[in-house]
Amino acid sequence: MKHQTLRLAASFMGIIAWLMAVIGVVVSVVVGIGAATVVARIGFVLGGFIVTAFFVIMLLAASRLINLFIEIEEDLSQLVKATRDKAGD
Repeated sequence: MKHQTLRLAASFMGIIAWLMAVIGVVVSVVVGIGAATVVARIGFVLGGFIVTAFFVIMLLAASRLINLFIEIEEDLSQLVKATRDKAGD
């Protein structure tokens, strides 16, 4: 099986993304609770959620993009093989 290392890296990126989501939400809530004013609390919580969501989406997109490139390469290899086999007939 080709590209095993890339598949492993993509899987780890997905796991890291979900861990970052959990940690980001917890940290945002903790920092928001510790803020002095209501406006600061809302700002810290919403800001933390937005930043966390952005980074999680980026990591998940990169993970899926790696998998997509691997699948494209495998499909192209199959097409080349089928074309060569057909040309050889």
